[in-house]
Amino acid sequence: MNFFEAIWDCLNESSISSKTIKLRAIEANLNSISFEELTKPKSLQTPSYASFCKVYEISNFPKVKNTDKNAVFLHAIAHIEYSAIDIALDACYRFRGLPLQYYSDWMEVANDEIRHFSKINEELEKTGTKYGDLPVHNGLFVALQKTQHSLIDRMAILPRHMEASGLDANTNILSKIDENSALRPLLELIRDEEVSHVAKGDKWFKYACEQEGIDPNSWLEIVRKYYPKAFENPKPIDKERRLQAGFSADEIAQIELLATKK
Repeated sequence: MNFFEAIWDCLNESSISSKTIKLRAIEANLNSISFEELTKPKSLQTPSYASFCKVYEISNFPKVKNTDKNAVFLHAIAHIEYSAIDIALDACYRFRGLPLQYYSDWMEVANDEIRHFSKINEELEKTGTKYGDLPVHNGLFVALQKTQHSLIDRMAILPRHMEASGLDANTNILSKIDENSALRPLLELIRDEEVSHVAKGDKWFKYACEQEGIDPNSWLEIVRKYYPKAFENPKPIDKERRLQAGFSADEIAQIELLATKK
């Protein structure tokens, strides 16, 4: 078994059960698997969920009407979690010649995201809706496409920017959810486990910067190169969890300063 070929197959698998089985097989053979680079990384063309979801650009995303608001909310979270599985798998597939711990870290993240997706999907199906019944956007997939060329940029944009922003968003959502909501423990679990995902992104971002002689303090410049208006909004920052995940107090101060721009 070749690691990169097997991960590519897993990445492009649309069935969550088959994707899980394929990932388990890779993990079971990790001590004997070949990391030889048989072919160069293939370019990402289509997200694996496109086979059963109606996919829109964010700018053209339709407003969902005549659907239970709870179902819309859960479907949106399920889509983020499903996308996060493929983000972790592509991190394994795309970047070569790295320490074994790098690949182990992102397979661990993929497993967490599979578990998160499955738990959210259970709640979603209680509403009579299943993942794929509602439209989805390709925002995270586009971010993958944009950062195919650079480990530094990938780690800067996906875990350190987008997933860290997810920590902020989750904390904000939880502040508005009733203490007795059945969904609250699940969202808290996801938020707390996502801290370790951002921390892994932080670790490998700094590793890649060191290898290439890049100042890791350039992180915000990298983010703004891709998303020029990043952080220019009044949304609250989860300082506590960002610090736990490897952000510096100075980085958080810079984010907060950008949030005050008009």
